[in-house]
Amino acid sequence: MGYNKIPRQKLSIAKKNKLWREQCVEAFIDLSNNGRSSGSSRRDDMQVLYDYYNGVIDEADYRYVLQPYGKSRKNFPSQMRNYPIIKPIIDLLLGEKSKRPLNFTVTVQNGDSVSVKEEAKKELIYQNLQQQFVNEMNNRGMNTGLETQEVELPGHIAEQFEVSYVDNRAIKGQNAINYIMQQEEVYDKLQKAWFHFLVSGEAYTYRGVRNGEPVFEILNPLDVDYDLDPDLEFVEDGDWATVRKFVHASSVIDAYYEYLDEEQILALEEPSHSESDSYYLYASSHHRDPNSYRNRLVEVVSVYWKSRKRIGFLTFNNPETGGIEEQIVEDGFRMPAELKEQGAKVKWSWVNEVWEGTRIDGRMYLKIHPCVNQRTSLDNNSTCKLPINGRKYSDINTSNISLVKLGIPYQLNYNIYKYRLELAIARSKDIIAQFDINMIPKKWDMDKFMYYVEGSGIAWVDYNKEGIQLNPQHQSVLDMSIKTIEQYIALLESIMQEWEKLSGVNRQRQGSIGNYEGKATSQQAIVQSSHITEDIFRKFNRMEQRDLQALLDYSKEAWLTGKKAMYVMPDGTTDFLDLDSMEHMESEYGVFVSDSGKDQEKLENIKALSQSMVQNGVPASTIAEMFDAENFAQIKLKIKSAEKAMQELEQQQQEAQQAAQEAQIQQEQDKMEREDMNKEKDRETQIKVAMIHARDNDTNAQLNLQKGMRELDLKEQELALKEKEANEGERSNRSNESIKRKDSDNKVKIAKSKPKPSSK
Repeated sequence: MGYNKIPRQKLSIAKKNKLWREQCVEAFIDLSNNGRSSGSSRRDDMQVLYDYYNGVIDEADYRYVLQPYGKSRKNFPSQMRNYPIIKPIIDLLLGEKSKRPLNFTVTVQNGDSVSVKEEAKKELIYQNLQQQFVNEMNNRGMNTGLETQEVELPGHIAEQFEVSYVDNRAIKGQNAINYIMQQEEVYDKLQKAWFHFLVSGEAYTYRGVRNGEPVFEILNPLDVDYDLDPDLEFVEDGDWATVRKFVHASSVIDAYYEYLDEEQILALEEPSHSESDSYYLYASSHHRDPNSYRNRLVEVVSVYWKSRKRIGFLTFNNPETGGIEEQIVEDGFRMPAELKEQGAKVKWSWVNEVWEGTRIDGRMYLKIHPCVNQRTSLDNNSTCKLPINGRKYSDINTSNISLVKLGIPYQLNYNIYKYRLELAIARSKDIIAQFDINMIPKKWDMDKFMYYVEGSGIAWVDYNKEGIQLNPQHQSVLDMSIKTIEQYIALLESIMQEWEKLSGVNRQRQGSIGNYEGKATSQQAIVQSSHITEDIFRKFNRMEQRDLQALLDYSKEAWLTGKKAMYVMPDGTTDFLDLDSMEHMESEYGVFVSDSGKDQEKLENIKALSQSMVQNGVPASTIAEMFDAENFAQIKLKIKSAEKAMQELEQQQQEAQQAAQEAQIQQEQDKMEREDMNKEKDRETQIKVAMIHARDNDTNAQLNLQKGMRELDLKEQELALKEKEANEGERSNRSNESIKRKDSDNKVKIAKSKPKPSSK
């Protein structure tokens, strides 16, 4: 089958007219059809792989078993069935992929990134020196108007800057890819691509811009065809790629409504199907009646290829700067007269340029033009990439292979042995006793004889039958059990072990642990098995990295006027996207995806330390955030934040403890001062009291003295009075005595003077 020759690509844009564009689309479509038409089609071969995963039985694969002598027999006690051993392995790897983190980091690769970093470092050190100057002035008592703050040494600041510095453009790029991943559900779509990669060994994606937003789609490997150099791995680096789909007219109108006119929309209701076998191929792959698709499905073929374009390097003298500058001009540029007079020159060169075009229903050609975003490099203007990306698992110097394709021989043998095992079980009749039918007694039927045999265990025999001579030794035992059943079971087990060894997913990895297997043995078996499958994960991770890079590049075209949006982070927090159009357009981003296998191992190890971390004082909320983290970088950030918070808490506690100690010391000092003050006051009071007492004592002494004087005077007066009275008494007594003496003398005189009585 011949195909159209690819038109010449090294043409000026003026010569790439409508006819040339349609011929290019037709030529690449024919080239794709020709490459698939020889022998069994690629689409049919890949369809078989999906059938094996889903357990679809094709009896043609088992013909040599079901028809060993050229003919098939009916009413066999067994049937060929599918006992899936491929699907559990694929499903386990799908589950492991869903739990693996997708760690990526956005960097800035612009040539000025180093100078921007150095300027930021200088500015930080300069601010530190300014603060040191302010602190010194404040210490000297000068009023600077600024507060004194703690500063660090310039060497330590530079060291910390190297560890923590991130270009602001890289932060904006990281926010942009985070928003795109959430908006386009990139993570879930990559899971679908991973499924295709395991089953067919191929995975393809489309990255572009639609309705002013970056778009990301997973393509069916059955619909994609491409051509690339033998040394290239990714489709985006190839020469051309086609995507052939069969869709309804409504889907075509939804996708290309702005490019279709009224006549074309009407023609879609009666598709012609330029290739008569296309819809039959699609219908057969979906196990439907091809006639049901007639006049319903529309063939849509999108073509992407690398053409050539001419660009010029204009060299001129800039009068404002006085220097020579160089500027890139497009094809068709004409030198202005003023530049000619200044001696400007243009050097032309041919570079690659990606074109795209779509053919609908074999007769409508739409969107045949250069791709808006060429994804070129600042270092090489000829570097450009296709919007279609993908890769194969193992196609180096041979045809591609997939994990499902490797398991097909084991699946066939497993089903065959299961079929043979079912036949063996059907043939197995256990041990049978042989009896002569003439041993049944007269007037007994078979049912009565079997009743007594099974009920009593005794076989009653009538040896007196007329005309019958029975030999008591004639009965025998027939062993009809099949000894090969255990052998079939052992064969089935050996097939499973070989398939698990080849796939790298052993029984320990599937959760089947033996009774006598230790923990270390099981873990070592799981680690060894992961080494086999790690290469599949690694190859797919490299494709993921390229897709994220493409989405970030296409966002520049989508967000020409900037972008403002809000999105939710994986940990449930909200973040904001605020991009400046010029800064985003001029940034050359680089996306780096880390090794998910190592990250997963580190995640498990760090989560295993959660118990000890809680015991060592890490807050439970931090542990919960660790389990919610999707990658190791987030965990490190959360641990650092927790450590910083703990350090700040410890510092605050130390400061509080120190403040408490200082307060206690101050309280003790204040107490001592108060005690000293109180003692001093007590002393002063005592002195004052003593002085008061002294004054009081003096006063009392004076009073006492005066009182004593008065008392003395009184006593003296009393003594004088008493003495006077005594004297007067003595005088009175003396006078009384003298009176008494006078009286007595008088009495004596009187008595003497009286006559004496007579003796009568």
